[in-house]
Amino acid sequence: MSVFEGLQYQEPDEFNDIRKKLSQDSNGRKIDVSAGVYRDENGKPYLLKAISQAEDILHDAKRDHDYNFCLGIPEFLNAAATIALGEKLVKEKKVASCQTIGGTGACHLGATLLSNFCNFRKFYIGTPAWPNYFPLIKQAGGEVIKYNYYDSEKKEVDFTSILNALESAPKNSIFILQLCCHNPTGTDLSQEQWNILTSKMKQKEVVPFVDGAYQGLASGDLEKDAWPIQNMISKDMEFLFCQSFSKSLGLYGERVGCLHVVTSDSKKAEIVTDSLRFIFRSECSSAPAFGALLTSSISQNPELREQWKEDLEGISHRLSQVRKKVHYFLTERYKTPGNWDHVLTQKGLFWFSGLTREQSKALIDNLHVYLPLNGRVNVAGLNKKNTEDFCALIDYVVRNVK
Repeated sequence: MSVFEGLQYQEPDEFNDIRKKLSQDSNGRKIDVSAGVYRDENGKPYLLKAISQAEDILHDAKRDHDYNFCLGIPEFLNAAATIALGEKLVKEKKVASCQTIGGTGACHLGATLLSNFCNFRKFYIGTPAWPNYFPLIKQAGGEVIKYNYYDSEKKEVDFTSILNALESAPKNSIFILQLCCHNPTGTDLSQEQWNILTSKMKQKEVVPFVDGAYQGLASGDLEKDAWPIQNMISKDMEFLFCQSFSKSLGLYGERVGCLHVVTSDSKKAEIVTDSLRFIFRSECSSAPAFGALLTSSISQNPELREQWKEDLEGISHRLSQVRKKVHYFLTERYKTPGNWDHVLTQKGLFWFSGLTREQSKALIDNLHVYLPLNGRVNVAGLNKKNTEDFCALIDYVVRNVK
C-alpha cells in the first residue's frame, strides 16, 4: 500500500481549468480576458521602460548570486517600505518589513504571524474576493468569516454590510481589505468611506490587513493610490500591508513582494521583525534577488523613478481608454440591454461585468472568449483588434443566454 493512499483530490481550480481550455483553443480570434496580468495593445506581456533600463544597469554591475539576508535585501526593504508607507514612518523605525515570494507570500506570512504567533484567528473577508485568500488563511490556521462587499444590483460597494460586519467583530479580529483596483469587482471604497471605516476599526481594536497588489494602477500615481494607508498612519493605527510589484512593475515571474507591519513604536517593530525572520527562515530562508534589485534600483535612481511614473500613467490611461470603448460599443453601437456605466466607474484591470455564470460559460464553450465564470473581465486583454468583437459577443449572450 502506498504511503499516499489517504490523499484525496482537492477542490478543482476553476481558473486553471479555463486556462487549460484557452491553451487548447486553436482559433486565431480567441479572446483572453481571464488572467490578472497587464497586456499591451498587441496582447503581449508589457516590459516597462523603467525595468528595461534597470536591467541594463544590473547587467553592467556584474552582480553575484549569493544568498541574501533572511529578511531580504536591505536596499529593497527600505525602498519598498518608502513606496508603500512614506519616508517619515520608515525613519521613525516603527515598521517591521520582510521580503516575500510575491504578494501571495506577503499575505501568507502576515496571516501566519497573526494566527500562529499573536493567536488572532478570525479573518473577515468581503465577498466576492480573490479566491486564494480562503485556502491561504486556512493553511495559516485562521478562521474565515465572510460578509458581503459588493452590491450587485447597484454596482457599488456594500458599505452598510462592511460596517455591520465590523460592528459584530470581536477585538483583535482581522479585516482583509484591498487598497485599490479591487479583485474581482474593480470597485473601491471612496476616501470618505475609508475614513469612516478606519476610525471605526481603531475604535473596535481590530487589525487592518491591507492587500496592495495593484498600487499605482488605479490612478497611475503610487502616492495617490496609497491614500488609505496614509489615512491609517495619520490615526496612529497598527496594521499590515502586503505589497507586490507583479503588477506595478510587470515583474510577475520574479515574485517580488514585501510584508510591512506598522507598529506603535520601534520596540514593537523589533520584536515583530524577529518573528518575521523566524517564520520566513523556516519556510523559504531567502527570497529571490533579481526582481528586488530591479525595484530598489528604480527607486534609488531619480531618472528611473520618473520613467516608472510615466509607465504607470501610460498603463492607467490605456485601461481607461479601453473602458470607454467598451462602454461606447455596448451603449451606442449595439445598444445592449442593461446599464453598462459600471465599466467606467470601476478601476484597474478588472471589470465586474455582471454576466451570469451561464453567459460566461457560453462565451467560453461556444464563442472563444475566456474569462472566469463570475464574469470578471480583465480589460487589459482588450485592444484595437478585438474590443468590438468582444462587445458583439457580450451583446449576443446578454440577449440570448439567461
